[in-house]
Amino acid sequence: MFKLPSPIEVVENHPFSFQLLVKRDDLIHPQISGNKYRKLKYNLRQFPDSGKNGILTFGGVFSNHLHATAAACDHFNIPCAAIVRGEDHHPHPTLDYLRSRSMALHFVSREAYRNKDLHPQIQAIRALYPNYQILPEGGSNDLALAGCKEIVSEWMAQDCKPDYVTLAAGTGATSAGIIAGLRMHHLSSRALVFSVLKGDFIRHQINQFTGEILDDYYCTDEAALGGYATTTDEYLHFISGFEANTGIEVDPVYNGKVLYGLSLLEQRSFFKPSDKVLWIHTGGLQGKAGFIDKLKNINQTQQ
Repeated sequence: MFKLPSPIEVVENHPFSFQLLVKRDDLIHPQISGNKYRKLKYNLRQFPDSGKNGILTFGGVFSNHLHATAAACDHFNIPCAAIVRGEDHHPHPTLDYLRSRSMALHFVSREAYRNKDLHPQIQAIRALYPNYQILPEGGSNDLALAGCKEIVSEWMAQDCKPDYVTLAAGTGATSAGIIAGLRMHHLSSRALVFSVLKGDFIRHQINQFTGEILDDYYCTDEAALGGYATTTDEYLHFISGFEANTGIEVDPVYNGKVLYGLSLLEQRSFFKPSDKVLWIHTGGLQGKAGFIDKLKNINQTQQ
């Protein structure tokens, strides 16, 4: 049911001068894929012994985390609920899927969500689930970190020796796990982290997750394009062309920004032609639903 270890493929017909490999975590499971599987693995494994009655978590209306959590909880018969940033919509591909997996949804304003630890509305919802395990936004906690570390040992067992390993970051947990794994195994591979958020938030999060102030990785927001889920026509043309040439589907929120970020670095002669770059495909393809109209227009102009 779960495709593990996730395969590593050589990417053909890509636009870069270096060798690009991809670890296809997007193929782990149709619904519980990518880094969401890694983050949920140990959180769900410990649940039967936790004494809790269910799981309460957080996310936006197109959240990959909520999608994977709903699928996993449905599979393991764990009651689940979510506090959702934004308004309800009908129909809506992600929200409809969450409901189909019996996830209870509670919608709150963006203001309330930003202050989720103290806001009265959030506290009132949490009081409805007094014995539920609280899973942070993105599923990011120490157990998630342990799951993400395993990506490194997997590619080592697959005899992959990259010069760089690259991925996108929204909360920093997956990146922190990989960086911790590189240090644990004393590998010389350097992590290239592309934040989907503007500012230094991700670097601070990575340091918080690892418990260290690290400087042995590269972290940038230059591919964020103004912030989470923001795009430009140039960017969408870029990822649409990448998909057409390589046959690998990518989402605009996370993985597309990794590839776009690599193109920006290459323009500055960051890489040598001999460099081997391993891209961690973190899944999240269901999130493309929020870009259907934009992508349709881009594809029409390319025909």
